[in-house]
Amino acid sequence: MRQLPELSLAEKLVHTGFIFLVGLGLLVAEAYVYLTVGGKNGLTVHAVVVHYYGDRSSSTLQSVLPRMMDFSGMPAAEKPKMTAAVDHWIANGETEAEYESQIKPLIAANCLKCHSVEMSKQLHNPPLASYADVKKVAQVDTGMSLTSMLLNGMVHLTMLGVIFWIAGWIFSKARFPTLPKLILIVLPFIAMLVDFSGWFLTHQNPAFVWLVLVGGALSCPIALLEMFLSLVQMWFLKPRAAAGTAAA
Repeated sequence: MRQLPELSLAEKLVHTGFIFLVGLGLLVAEAYVYLTVGGKNGLTVHAVVVHYYGDRSSSTLQSVLPRMMDFSGMPAAEKPKMTAAVDHWIANGETEAEYESQIKPLIAANCLKCHSVEMSKQLHNPPLASYADVKKVAQVDTGMSLTSMLLNGMVHLTMLGVIFWIAGWIFSKARFPTLPKLILIVLPFIAMLVDFSGWFLTHQNPAFVWLVLVGGALSCPIALLEMFLSLVQMWFLKPRAAAGTAAA
């Protein structure tokens, strides 16, 4: 089998194009996870737990309420009033009577510009236009739903499986000790399966979050390492024949 330095120029170019585009895509995906899962405080263990297990100490409404009030431009002096009203309503059983008298006016004044039925369809926000809508988001946050995990899993496993296969196939032509090469090739596939299983296990018990962390740390980064090493060998190592001629 020809190794990477012995490939033709056309083969090197097509492999290089793949490495640059897909490598950039994986870096963007890592940044997306960092920003969406980690948020302002970064990708901490707690942030990953909240993403998959949820923050079951408070409802979804209570956890997102500070951001909602910031986006709405609510005066700082009014924020404690709304927080206290929502906390009291949820603690007292989320009755419709209290909703009508205490919660609905606050939501109508501050939230419906983004959470009306019409705007929710455009922005993909949960609507807050009725008692049933608000009661739904007043439930305890249990993290990513099972249906979302299945959908994301289908996309991740399919797309990353193809990427890892091509990256591993290119890297298989590298000049590298056999055992480390085999480990690097197979590790992203195993890590992705560990990561994926960790989603469901963490959803049931946050103690399994280490599976998500280890799987995430060893899947895309290892594939990126394979692609980087392949790129270096393609363009900076001499073909064996040429190397032998130069030495002679």
